[in-house]
Amino acid sequence: MRSLLSVGFLATFTILLHPLVGSAEYRRPIHVVDFLPGDHVEDGTVSYQKHLQRAIDALPDRGGEIVFAPMVYLIDNPRGLTIRSNCSLRLQGAQFIFGEECDSDGQLFYGENIENLTVSGGSIVGHNGSWSTGVNIRGIHLRGASRNIRIQNMEIRDLSSNGIGIFAADEQHPATDVWIKDTIIDNCCNFYGDYQAPPPTRRGPEKGSTREDQGLVALYHVHDFVVRGCRMENSRSDGTHFYFCRNGHISDNRIARAQMGGYFLESCQHVLAVNNVIRDNGSRGVTIERGSQFCTLTGNTIQGSGREGLWIPDSLRCVVTGNAFSLNGRKENGEERHLIWNANITINEARGDKLDTPTAHYLIADNIIETDSHQIAAIRIDTEPELSNIVIRGNLLIGENTKILVEGPRTDAVVIQENVSAAR
Repeated sequence: MRSLLSVGFLATFTILLHPLVGSAEYRRPIHVVDFLPGDHVEDGTVSYQKHLQRAIDALPDRGGEIVFAPMVYLIDNPRGLTIRSNCSLRLQGAQFIFGEECDSDGQLFYGENIENLTVSGGSIVGHNGSWSTGVNIRGIHLRGASRNIRIQNMEIRDLSSNGIGIFAADEQHPATDVWIKDTIIDNCCNFYGDYQAPPPTRRGPEKGSTREDQGLVALYHVHDFVVRGCRMENSRSDGTHFYFCRNGHISDNRIARAQMGGYFLESCQHVLAVNNVIRDNGSRGVTIERGSQFCTLTGNTIQGSGREGLWIPDSLRCVVTGNAFSLNGRKENGEERHLIWNANITINEARGDKLDTPTAHYLIADNIIETDSHQIAAIRIDTEPELSNIVIRGNLLIGENTKILVEGPRTDAVVIQENVSAAR
């Protein structure tokens, strides 16, 4: 018995002194500073981009943590840094600055089919005022069927494409389980001039960019995602762009002062937007369009948009409840019917819907809608033959114009009940 106890004690003592090497190696983070020259500077005047890539490449196949010391890192090659799966990037106190001479598309972090990625802290700063037209540089750029992505507590400014862009190939190969939290993205994206900007002001997207360069946060074919607690401001095109996304939760964000639209859903399903403040965007505050289904907008403040607070054509089974719409539609209407866009809410059929989706099964209820005399109506429904089952109920209409305007051949498909008009 004594012999067995002695052996057991000795084995335990040995393990305590010499833990499993593999376990210890897995827990030990890689410190980027260990890969820098001994006489490196920390003020961003010298680029160590190749050294940073070597540190990332040193990560074991099973993954681990990479720690960037709090200093300024100059990125002089817009190809950026290629990241891999099973990786946690700790960036607290690190600032990445792109050079003013960048002359090609790129990003800071790039990855394909990435799984199990966490990026936390740090800031990314560009020079979109110095780069040539058509140079599109992102902050974080992921392609393919990425999975289990966490991005949080970052600050991203002055880039010429998305702050965060995640692009899967199609609905059969989506990116999944993506969370973006507590991040500031300011003054990024390609430039997109207003549709009706007077000459010689540029209209439409800048030459050399694509739709993927629009949106401070741009998610394409992403399922099961969260965008929460972020501040997305001063986009040079759209504040956000969600394209063919499913099962999303967008909450407690501030989306403000985009050159074009604020919150933009295109061909999305089962996406909830709640408790967001969407203010002073240059075009529509919120757009839900092109075959979107089961999308919900509730408890948001939507104010001061250049065009409608909400434009919702060509969608199915959508709910808009408990929001505050205030004095949207600041810009003038155009001369054509499809250019009447200064109501707080417009429901119609849009041109160019390749999915040929009818506008049907909407509940617009219990909102506060403030409208002034400049606007054509509080709510405008321009019906087409395919429109059906639109319910406008229990809204509080205040301001100088409390009209609910219903036009077109299917006025019988619109139910208007128990709305209250009141002075401001």
